[in-house]
Amino acid sequence: MQPSDALIVGKIKNIDCVLLARHGRQHSIMPSNVNFRANIWALKEEGCTHIVATTACGSLREEIQPGDIVLIDQFIDRYWIYYHHFIDK
Repeated sequence: MQPSDALIVGKIKNIDCVLLARHGRQHSIMPSNVNFRANIWALKEEGCTHIVATTACGSLREEIQPGDIVLIDQFIDRYWIYYHHFIDK
């Protein structure tokens, strides 16, 4: 299993970080084709213990403007058919 792209290893403010382009650097992988298991496995193999994921999408609410940061309070799990935990600690 190959991750979506090469891992980029570095530091941000002297904190070890690993970046992974989930859809590939050219954004060539459709959301339904992202091999999330391979991505998480690659991050685990690199020694990652935490994942911070970002996303961008539009809103139909006029009070939410482009550039606003929004924290979700609901989550729609479209991957319910997959096992949620597939890596043993």
